[in-house]
Amino acid sequence: MSARADTVGVTWGWVRNPRFDLFFILGTAGLGCVFALAALVQPRLFPVLLAIDVWLLGYHHVVSTYTRLGFDRESFQQHRFLVGVLPLLIFGATYALYRAGGVWPLMSLYFYWQGWHYLRQSYGVSRILDRASRRPPAANPATAWVLYLLPLAGLAHRSAQGATTFLGLELRLLPVPQWVDLVATAAVAALAVWGWLQARALRSGAGSPAQTLYVATHAGMFALGYYLIPRLETGWLGLNVWHNAQYILVVWLYNNRRFGGRVSEQHRFLSTLSQGRRVLPYMAVCLGLSAVLYLFLLRGLGWLPLEAASLLLVQTLNFHHYIVDSLIWKVRQPTVRRNLGLAA
Repeated sequence: MSARADTVGVTWGWVRNPRFDLFFILGTAGLGCVFALAALVQPRLFPVLLAIDVWLLGYHHVVSTYTRLGFDRESFQQHRFLVGVLPLLIFGATYALYRAGGVWPLMSLYFYWQGWHYLRQSYGVSRILDRASRRPPAANPATAWVLYLLPLAGLAHRSAQGATTFLGLELRLLPVPQWVDLVATAAVAALAVWGWLQARALRSGAGSPAQTLYVATHAGMFALGYYLIPRLETGWLGLNVWHNAQYILVVWLYNNRRFGGRVSEQHRFLSTLSQGRRVLPYMAVCLGLSAVLYLFLLRGLGWLPLEAASLLLVQTLNFHHYIVDSLIWKVRQPTVRRNLGLAA
């Protein structure tokens, strides 16, 4: 579980080890590409691929958040407000938004917020890989521009396309003119500058090869999801698969590192599942919990005196997940750095 691995004199800056990190960087991106390209070539497969993504990755990815918030007494005590109060506040706001405008405000908010959520997670992963190299931060100001500008330009591009539905529900996008695609030119320029500066940093030993590889996949995935694939939902599917798979692996790594390969008497259940040789049982438990939770939400809420009850509760979980993630995964927090094995 070394954060560093030397290969022919090159310190790559792995977070865990080459096998885990390469799957995390290239495997998750490859999985997203497979889903998106399959749906592009055979549009009839989209509902099947979406169902696989939602049930095996999407719901699992949301439930994974709760392994950090409430799988043991210590975590629950630390995050009582986030677990017990915040969901009620978000549900109230979500219901008020639905009553004011119907389905489209929820779907529009979901579309833009999840795009920002994808961006911020990718930015955080880049920071994790940068810190794992245990070098002083590389002087490459273009990195932040690449991480932010391309996804934001992609969201503007999708807005200019003016889709009216998303996942079968009404959607209204911001009225963005077609010339906003000029922002993509700035994103490409930032990517070129980043590549030049990063090549210099790598030659001098100041850059992290692992982080460089990740930022390149970040650019590729957002270009594929927002530009290269013409249909909004098909491009979104690739990004969603990539994002979900990444998140599941980050949460598992955090829990694994937290217990240091040992079963804790105070956190026996979670620490047992988080051992290196128990990845499959950990995944099975999260999948089981997510299946039970979402089957209840999607199938068992007909008795509630609310219109669109399932949509309201699913979006409440999504919005809650976005807010919680913005609070509990900050790399500057000592606990996060320690449990990911990162330098201070």
